Amino acid sequence: MGCKRRSCKTKESKKTKDTKWIDYPSADEKGFGHGKFCYFLSCPSSELPIRDYVYRQKLEPHYETKSYNECLSCNQRGIRNACNRGISYILFYTKYQGKKGGYRHNYFVTGLFPISAWRRVSDRIAYRSDNPIFLSIEDSIELDDKLWRKWFGKDLPKDSRGSHNLRYMARFIEKNSSALEDILVVSMGKRAGTK
Repeated sequence: MGCKRRSCKTKESKKTKDTKWIDYPSADEKGFGHGKFCYFLSCPSSELPIRDYVYRQKLEPHYETKSYNECLSCNQRGIRNACNRGISYILFYTKYQGKKGGYRHNYFVTGLFPISAWRRVSDRIAYRSDNPIFLSIEDSIELDDKLWRKWFGKDLPKDSRGSHNLRYMARFIEKNSSALEDILVVSMGKRAGTK
């Protein structure tokens, strides 16, 4: 079910592991438990909503090592200071471009990445999760105007041409928000095999 066009083997990156992994504060600690939406480009050659390694050679999120930003710098502006902002969860979302036609071109939350550790890699901050959850497209949460209004009080963001745009959907999510609560419930439920 992965990308079939080209091998999805991990490329050797030119990363420099400057520091060891450092434990990250838990979501239960005071001031922590918030989330951050981070997008990725999905793979057209896969049924799964995974990064586009085939056509764009994307390496993040790096499922193989349960890390984010270890191989390349992605969304650094939004998550570089995750600890200072109390971010405990990275919430991955994408515009699905995969092989399951009924889902194609729609937007989905496809992953819950509870941050367990961090470290500096060259000029960026990388994060690791001991228990990331990546969902199939069927189990992912579809982002549409109705759900976005429930969570944020307005329709899905659009660019100046009136088109939905992944970049405009990136946002900080408060700890006790219905958005984070819904994503946690659905993701944890799917991991446990419940509906």
